[in-house]
Amino acid sequence: RPPGPASPPSLPPPTGGPGGDASRSSEMAEREAGTDPALPNENYKLCRILCERRNGWTLRTFCRGSYSAVCTQHWRNGYQTARCVSPWGEWIEKRMQESQCCVDATLRTKGKTGVPEADNATRSFCLVHCDDALDREREWTTSEVWEVCRHHMS
Repeated sequence: RPPGPASPPSLPPPTGGPGGDASRSSEMAEREAGTDPALPNENYKLCRILCERRNGWTLRTFCRGSYSAVCTQHWRNGYQTARCVSPWGEWIEKRMQESQCCVDATLRTKGKTGVPEADNATRSFCLVHCDDALDREREWTTSEVWEVCRHHMS
């Protein structure tokens, strides 16, 4: 029987932490290189997105969803909207066209009995970062979003 294709000897073996978690090693490599994972928007109004109950987000679902989403864009009334889908949910984002800031993101709850309650981590984030009126309207950069989200990705 002829041998199957062999890997060239010049390629290093696959890396990953204990247990072969390649996604975590790629995440760590990005941090070491000084870059954060990509997001579809330049800025986010995190307080408005996460702390308004009607939006239906927790920190964990927002972070996991945003970093794995595929979005289609539409333009209307000065806003750019995007319908986004990820393994953690479907949602509609509203963005300001000129600033590329996501000002609202509403998780789709069709077929569910209601809007999910915020978990302790989300409530804590809202109390610490969104208590003041000026803080609630703050635009968070992608680096700042990553600093919040990196703890909620697993």
